[in-house]
Order: sequence, then C-alpha cells, then structure tokens
Amino acid sequence: MLKNLFKVIGTYFIREKKINIIRNRWAKSIKKHRNFDLISIYHNDIKKKSETEYINGRTWTDLNFDSIFSLLDRTSSSIGQQFLYHLLHKYEKDENVLKKRISVAKYLNANTKTREELQVPLLNLNNIGSYFISNILLGIFPSRPKYYWGIYLLSFLSFFSLILIPINSFFFFPFIAVILTNFIINRIYTDKIYEYFLALSSLNRLIFASIKIAKVKTNEPIEQIELLKKHSSLLTKLRRKLGYLVIDKSSLGELGEAIIGYLNLFMLMDLVAYIRTIVALEKYLFEIEKIFVSIGELDTLISLASYIEENPNICSPTFNNSANISFGDIYHPLLSEPITNTLNSLEKSALITGSNMAGKTTFIKTVGVNVILAQTIYLCHAKHFSSFPFVVKSSIKREDNLRDSKSYFFVEVEQLQEFMKLSEKSEKYLFLIDEIFRGTNTIERLASSSAVLDYLNNKSLVLVTTHDIELQNLLGDSFEMYHFNEQVENNKYFFDYKIKRDSCFHGNAIKLLEIKKYPNAVTEKAKETAKILMLQSNYK
Repeated sequence: MLKNLFKVIGTYFIREKKINIIRNRWAKSIKKHRNFDLISIYHNDIKKKSETEYINGRTWTDLNFDSIFSLLDRTSSSIGQQFLYHLLHKYEKDENVLKKRISVAKYLNANTKTREELQVPLLNLNNIGSYFISNILLGIFPSRPKYYWGIYLLSFLSFFSLILIPINSFFFFPFIAVILTNFIINRIYTDKIYEYFLALSSLNRLIFASIKIAKVKTNEPIEQIELLKKHSSLLTKLRRKLGYLVIDKSSLGELGEAIIGYLNLFMLMDLVAYIRTIVALEKYLFEIEKIFVSIGELDTLISLASYIEENPNICSPTFNNSANISFGDIYHPLLSEPITNTLNSLEKSALITGSNMAGKTTFIKTVGVNVILAQTIYLCHAKHFSSFPFVVKSSIKREDNLRDSKSYFFVEVEQLQEFMKLSEKSEKYLFLIDEIFRGTNTIERLASSSAVLDYLNNKSLVLVTTHDIELQNLLGDSFEMYHFNEQVENNKYFFDYKIKRDSCFHGNAIKLLEIKKYPNAVTEKAKETAKILMLQSNYK
C-alpha cells in the first residue's frame, strides 16, 4: 500500500516537472544543439518519387534552412524533430492538407490543457534511440536468423535438460552440451541483434506514448489522435510483445541483472525475445509506420502552434494560377529587426541591381523562403502573400570545388546548365540567382548572362541580382527592373533596405569615398572616369 502511494506521488512530481518544462518553452525559440545527422534520418529513409517533390540540398543550404528549422523547432520529441525536418523539405500540392494542418495547430494553440496533455507523453520520446526508429520502419528492416526455429528449440532444451538433472544425473551432460552450443550462438548473434536494441527500446516508448495520447479527449476530432485510438488494441498487444526485450535490466538490482545475464547467455532469452519482436513487427509494419507518422505530425503541429503564438506578423498564403508573386510587408524570419518590403505583383522575372550590403541577396532569399514555407507549413512572414506554387531552385552560395578541380565559375556554369534543363520541363520554377557569372570578365559575363537569363525566362520566373547595370539595357524587354541603393544624408551613409522599381544607373560609391576622406585626387579622378564611362555606354 505504502509502495503504491510513493509511486503515485513520484508520478505526480515527474508530471509536474514536465509541465513546467513545457510551459517555460512555450512560444519561445529553443536554443540547443541539434544533430542534423540524426534529425535527417527519417527524411533520408523516405523513398523519393521525383525531384520536384522536395527541396534539394543546395537550395536548402542557400536559403539557410537549417537555421530556419532551428527557429521553428519547438518539438518535444526526437520523432517530432524528424517529421518537422521532413515537412520543411516537402512541397505539399494539396492545399486542403495544408489548411487542415494549420487548423489543428491553431486549435492546439487555443486549447492549452489539451496541448499539454499531449506534450507530456511526447517528452518521453526525446532521446537518441527515437531517431533510429525510422531505420527499422523505412530503412533496412532487421531480419530473423535463418534457422530461428532451431534457436527456439535450443532455448527450450536448455530449460528442459536443467529440470531433468535432479531426476537423472545423466541429463547433466546434454545440459552442458546445449548451454555450450547456446553460448557459441549467443556470441555469434550478439553484435547482429544488439545494434537494433536501442531503436526497439525507443519503439516501445513510442507505443507507450501512443497509448497515453490515444486517451486524450479533445473538443473536436484530431486526425492523428483518432488514428491512435483506432489502433489502441494493437498498441496494447505490441506493448506486451516488446516488454522483455526492452526492459531496463540495470533497474533489477545486481542479483536480478546477474540472473537475466545468465539466462540470456546460456538460454538465449534476448535472442528469443528479439525473434518474437521481429515477427510481430513484420506483421504490423504498415500500421506501426502510420502510428510513427501520426506522433511525428502531432508534435510538429504543436511546434507550429508555439511559433504562431510567438509571431503575430505571419499569415497563411493564397495560391494563384497566374505564375506570379505578390506580397505585403514581407520579411526574412532569421532577421531580429527585419525591414519589410511590398510588391503588388511580380508577373515577370526581375533583375535586381544595387551595391553590396544594400539588401539584394537577402531579398531574393526572403521571397524564396516564403514561397517554400507557403507550400510546406502554410505560413508566410508577411502581412499578405500570394504565389503560384513554384518549385524553388537557387544558385547563391558558390565555392571552388577543389576536390574535383572545379573553379568557382565552372561550378556556376554547371548549376545554370541544370536550371536550363529544368526550365524545359512542364513544372513551373522560381530560379534565384545571386551575382550571375561574377567569376569571369565583363564582356563575356554580360553576353553570357543576358543569353542565359533570356533562356530561363521563357517558361520560369527568375529573380537575379547583379552589379552589372549594363544588363538593364540588355534585358529591358523581358525582365522587370528593381534596385536597392544606399542613402547619403548629411554626410552619413546608410541603407534603407527597401526595394525600388525601375532601373538605376547611378550610385553613391564615390560619395562614400569622399565621406571616408579619400584623397581629393582619387575622388576627382573617379568622378571624371565615371562621366566618360557613362557617355561611352550611352546610359540615360
């Protein structure tokens, strides 16, 4: 009686501690180390149907999506982390699915008690082993030993011959022969089966958490919870099947641990339990995978609910069929004090000029990020946002590939060649290109850039930044012109980070040299040279 009382009190305090953790984390960015090798396991295990279904690695890196993931990640479980990572990679073409997800996230945001009841069992899945569950469900499924029936037989014989020894001492010799055989078998299979024990133990945690979540009552049906309720009897059965295999043997005390150790070593208890578990998993693999996805998706939606609560200046997008983009007060989620921009309608590809640090690259990243977030989590960082569901491809961070002896310029040539091949397909693309062909001489850069951009513009939308103001004349008929520029007021130099429509053929670079008190001989010569070059180029 007293023991049960202590157990109830202990359970209460553990629960209260978890509730405090949940409340302290709510509507906040969680700063912690994230192991992306582990987080990406589930996404990497999924079989990809087509390249246009997912954001590719280069675009993910160019647009700093590891950092965006970290900002959005308020999940309670390792499984939730993995599912959020996968969700941010996957273009969802069915808007109804997106609307349903965000509706559940908003419901969980508004119903604190229900959300916390769900988060408590999810916290039990915040462990390393849970990252490897998908390896069992989607990767290489653990196999049974070829002659597994023989292992059952040897395990039985070890018990049977031990019982018969008191009846007839003759059975001592068969007993020794059997346990020696079992010892050898155990040594052979130990490494093969124990690599799965961590994941199987965490799978047991998943089943236990699913049983608890299935009991949570909601005011309106939530698809993920309803699925768990539907599989309640299966969850209970699997919980029993995995019981011995995942028992924490260290909690049994020294004597209990020693007994279990001998039973396993000479009577193959772990191996028998492993085989029984694999048989059960093989039979219900499809159902377990659905349970895994439901838990991951539920945790992800709670994470999005936390993000919505923290960020009132976000919106749900609308999708159009006109292959254009429009937005009001758009901003980049990673900027702590962002400057917003508005474009009523971007119907044509855009050439964006301006000096370094004026905001060109950040702007095309901002558009690309929000086009992707619109199609993955149905949230945009803007007052309003409308877009065609483009597949986004980028060429922003380009480096020399020393391993393959490829220069910076050659790497870019290959990337843009890939873009041209993609533009010939039926899918609509949004190409983001930063400082096109900046690794070659001016004449060939202008000639190549204008030809490539014209080609890409035929079927796709292109946002390209450049310092080459000459491209404005070369592409004036097919591209819309935008620019960012620095401001000089009262001998102070600053950026307003606001995009302006139309071409721009002037700058404040020489003025900045004057402000920084460069020698007059330098600034005056620079002014004269600039006038000559402007006249030669027939700038208006």
